[in-house]
This record gives sequence, structure tokens and C-alpha cells, in this order.
Amino acid sequence: MNTEKNYLVLDQGSSGSRVFIVNAEGKTLHKKYRELTPKHLGLNLAEYDGEELLLQQFNLLEEIMQQNPGGKIKSMAVSSQRSTIVLWDKNTGKTLCPVLTWQDGRGAEYANKVKMSQEEIHAKTGLYKTPFYSASKITWCLNNYPQAKKAAEEGALLIAPVATFVIWHLTGKKVFAVDPTLAQRTLLFNINTFTWDDDLIAAFNIPKNALPEIKNTVDNYGSYKGIPIKVCVGDQQSAAIGIGSEKEGDAIINYGTGAFLLVNTDKNLKSIPGLLTSVGPSTKTNPKNFMLEGPVNAASAIFQWLNSVGINFDLNDIDDIYQRSKNPVYFLPAFGGIGAPYWDFETPTVMAGFTTASKKEDIIAGGVNSLVFMLADIAFYIQKANVKIDNVKVSGGFAKNHSLLQFQADILNTKLTQTCENETTAMGAVCLMAKEDGVDVSSWEIFNAHRVINPQITALEAMDLYQKWHRFFDWCRSFKK
Repeated sequence: MNTEKNYLVLDQGSSGSRVFIVNAEGKTLHKKYRELTPKHLGLNLAEYDGEELLLQQFNLLEEIMQQNPGGKIKSMAVSSQRSTIVLWDKNTGKTLCPVLTWQDGRGAEYANKVKMSQEEIHAKTGLYKTPFYSASKITWCLNNYPQAKKAAEEGALLIAPVATFVIWHLTGKKVFAVDPTLAQRTLLFNINTFTWDDDLIAAFNIPKNALPEIKNTVDNYGSYKGIPIKVCVGDQQSAAIGIGSEKEGDAIINYGTGAFLLVNTDKNLKSIPGLLTSVGPSTKTNPKNFMLEGPVNAASAIFQWLNSVGINFDLNDIDDIYQRSKNPVYFLPAFGGIGAPYWDFETPTVMAGFTTASKKEDIIAGGVNSLVFMLADIAFYIQKANVKIDNVKVSGGFAKNHSLLQFQADILNTKLTQTCENETTAMGAVCLMAKEDGVDVSSWEIFNAHRVINPQITALEAMDLYQKWHRFFDWCRSFKK
């Protein structure tokens, strides 16, 4: 093994920090993980302590380097959750306010004040005007934290996604840059020009000089202790690479705190009302490629919420619990709003269909089914727009639940493939570095099928179940707040 071609990845996800060392054959040599969940202060209020987040990343990095004495690292990457935003002082390096996560909606007032229409914003950014992207969070922070406003007035303010914040510190404050997959989630990035959009920056009243330089995903991001930092990337796009979504029509479903359906459209910038047009990882030779994306705002978060309200169970037991359910309830988990293709932030969370025989497992099974139906809703919407979906692969921590994947295959009436690798975000970043070095990653074991899930009910049975759920869904949406 050529130890000079080992790769190091720092991944800051919604529920914790991960650091990996992976060799040029795609084998994980060392791995470190530490839980770091946001503080939930109320409905749609979620934040991290930025100093705690940074310290945890550096501690894990030092621990894994000690496990690798004498082992040479070819290059390193930093990936992170996308819409979570950090404001810090470039002189002190300290954060100026809490780090508002992608789940935080406290900037809604400022998003609503922006006069540009949803159609205008979608045409520019591929996204929609919601408080869950970074722009309105930034405006809220500047209006509610005097120290952030003062730093902006003095030209000392820096604003960027988590990966950029980490890279800036790794490089000793030398590199302040971001890639398109992360820049887009600020709602300030123009997907037509691949530059910051002056109209949006003005609309949200954000100082442009506080935003980072935009580079390709695979680029020169400085170095840490002599190790070149070659990749900066958003988690979902990295996961698509790590699961083997390489050609047009390839689709992935990533189940995590939220769930995301992404369809590769290659170099075709496709815009479908109600869906996101997301930018894919960029390189010098392939600077612009795109994906259609449909997010479901609550996936494993459904079951975390059930535990928080007293319906107690171990998340590792969901499969067994699901099998015991005889009469699943109907469940619409509207935490954080309903995502694609509705973008509805007024419909409340609703459960229905209870009988005197209903049990805890029927509520939990209803939660599993709701996630399946909402993802199917997005897939069917994409297909109605004449976009072909091929080769559906599944990943993410919550994809370990066999009952979830079986019901998803049933309702979609299509085969699902689960690959051998669970840590697809980190492995996607490794693939990007390795391919830049000329490594052929196509034979890596991580892309082999661990399990193939085939539908076990007929297409007519699946459509009947879907239509019944959709009648419930439409009824729920009549209960606007």
C-alpha cells in the first residue's frame, strides 16, 4: 500500500463530527466520531455553539493523527451540512453569535420582507425563499447581535458555511473560500453565473465583503500542517458521489435527520417548479453540473420528536416495532414545514386514524410510512415532469431500517440498491480527491451492492396505498395555521 495516497476527511454533520483516514483502495483505516446535536430552543429554533463545534473538530483531528503515526496523508477534505451558517470576527477568530442550523427558521420575518418573488429567486438560485436557507438567518443575526453588526461596520465580519469556517481555522486564517455546493445554500449564489448575486445580497442587506471567495469543489484550499486541503463540499452532493451517482438519471435517497431525493441531470440545468435545482461538485475540467433535489425536512427527526413527547423507544428497534404494528396511523410530520414540492410552512403536524386498539407501535409505524410516502410524492412529481429516474440507491444512517427500505421499494414500485458503505458523505469527498490524483475508484468495494430490495406488492396495490395517504395529506393541508 502506498501510504502517501491516504486521504483524510473532516465531516461536520447535523448530529456530530466525523474524521476519517482512507487509503487509495477506498478502505477506511481510521475513523473517529463524536456526537454534537444542536440545542433546540423551541419550534424551529436550533443552534450550535460555534466554539464547541470547532474545538470538537480539532480534537478529533488530533486524535486520528495520533492513531496514524508516520502515515503520510496525500490530501484532505472538509464536508459539512449545507445551510448552517457561521458569523465570526476575522481578527479574533471567535464566533459572534450562535451558529444557526439548517433547521432554524427564526429569520422568517426577514425572508418574508424580501420583495423578490419565489419565481425570481428560484430562477437565480435554484432554491426557494424560505428561512431554512442561510440568507435570512444572516439578516436576523445582524439585527439581533450588536457585536455582529459592529463587526460588519468595521469590516471585521466573516460569514460562511461550517466547512469554510473550519478551513479558515485549519489554514491559520489564510484561506477564506467556499465551493458552489455550499455557496448555493446561502440563497445568495447565482447558479447561472456561479457568482454571488448582487440583487439578493442587497435584498437581504448583507455585506458582500464578508462573504468568501468561490472556488471549485476540488481546488486549492491551502494546507494544514503541510497536508494540502483539496476539497470543500456540501454533505448531500458528496453523498451522491460516495454512493456512485455518476451519470444522468442516477438517483439517490439519503435518509438522515432529514431525507433527500437527488437525481443527477449532469450538465443540464433543469428547472421544475417545486423542486430544487442543486449544483453538483465542481472540478477544473467539469466546473458546472446539476441535480434535481427534493427534501423532506423530517426523517429520523420524526422519531427523535416522538421520544421527546413521551413515546419512548430505542431508535435501533424501529424494525422490530414496525413489524408488530397491526394498524399504522396516518401521520404528517410537518416539523420545519413541508418541503418539496409544496414549500408549505403553515400546515401543522397531524396524526389520524386512531382506534381503541391503537398502540405505540402504530404511531411509530405511521412515522415510517409517512417518510416513505413523502419521498414517493417527490419521485412521482419528478417523473410527471418527464425526468427519468434510474438506478435508485439508498444511503444514510437511517437506511439501516429494513422495513423502511422495503416499504419504499413497494410504494415506488422499483428496485432499491443499498451499497456496502454507510459513510457516503465522507467517501464521496475521498472519491473526489482520489479521482483528481488519477485513481480509478470504479472498482472500490464501497460501490458494491450490499443489499437489493425488490417490491413485494403489485403496482396497483402500491398506488392504492399512496392515493389513500394522499387524501389524508390533502385533508391535513386544509388546517392552515
